Amino acid sequence: MKLLASNFEPLKTQHSTYVDTWTKMFDQCDSLNIAVGYASNDSVLYLKSLIEWNQPKKLNLCVGMANFDGMYRSQLHALEDLNSFLKSEKLGGVYLATQFPFHGKIQTFSKSSKFVGGLLGSSNLSNIVPPKGIYRGNYEVDLHLIETQLVKEIDSLIIDLIENSSVSLEAASPRLKIKPDVNPMMEGRFEVSTVASETLEVVKSQLSSTSFEIPLKGTPKSNMNVFFGKGRDNSRGFVAPRPWYEVEIIPGQAVMKSAPNYPDHEEFIVYTDDQYKFVLYTGGDKNKNLRSRDDLTTVGRWLKGRLEMSGSLESGKIVDEEVFRKYGRSTLSLTRTDKTEYDEVSGKMLYVWYADFGTNNE
Repeated sequence: MKLLASNFEPLKTQHSTYVDTWTKMFDQCDSLNIAVGYASNDSVLYLKSLIEWNQPKKLNLCVGMANFDGMYRSQLHALEDLNSFLKSEKLGGVYLATQFPFHGKIQTFSKSSKFVGGLLGSSNLSNIVPPKGIYRGNYEVDLHLIETQLVKEIDSLIIDLIENSSVSLEAASPRLKIKPDVNPMMEGRFEVSTVASETLEVVKSQLSSTSFEIPLKGTPKSNMNVFFGKGRDNSRGFVAPRPWYEVEIIPGQAVMKSAPNYPDHEEFIVYTDDQYKFVLYTGGDKNKNLRSRDDLTTVGRWLKGRLEMSGSLESGKIVDEEVFRKYGRSTLSLTRTDKTEYDEVSGKMLYVWYADFGTNNE
């Protein structure tokens, strides 16, 4: 038995992390059973891609709180997508606990009917997605279980939970409570701040004439759809897929030259029309990439999250021109203000910009 910790500063330890241990056991196994309280849509889609790219793998997943707390539409779509894939390939299924709210977090991994190991602790499914340098909102502590008898007991518990206290996703979904259409993807993020409406109005009152209208492409290989490309593989052939919300924006030379003062290899603070604040930067070859700092999923959570919450995009589906048509917009506007703010991470004063992805349909 080994202790796992999140290792956020200043509580940096010598223990391994959950995501590293989980990934190693997933790579070694051909079957896994998971029972958790909650499952975010991006972690479900990440799990589906892992299984698709790294066959043979079988999976049974039980989500313990959804039947009682409800879920966002994006979560339901992701679970339906995973369940449909597992059923069609005869690889397992997705289940919801119905006899009681199940709040445990337990997992087992096996290969050729022999246990590889197990996990028990505080981490829900969201912690399987690599953090990419950003601290998660909660510091989690888990146990990596190695003892065969203990792993066997946990595996039996998961199977019993599924068979005697749960129903299939198909049976449960018609009566599920769908939560209000807000963008939950931005909440609780270390690198994102929520902005008061009064503060946002002050920012909007200081807009300059420097503004760029950036097209967002709805093509299969666009940077809105990198999730569907092959992930990053290692020397053993194991493929780590791209996260669902990984997005970077490519404005193009025409946009960059359309107005003066396009940010040149620099970081800047953005205030968004829906009251969030985070940092973007420009970089890459010819300064053509517009990214969220440290974690490419931040800007993706903002853009794709709004498409999902509007009902224009289903989690796990291609972002195409029809998605933008339903949403009512296929461009992002960036406007510089006359304002600068001190950024604690970089220790510099950064320009403030206003980012608008709003529509009349929202």
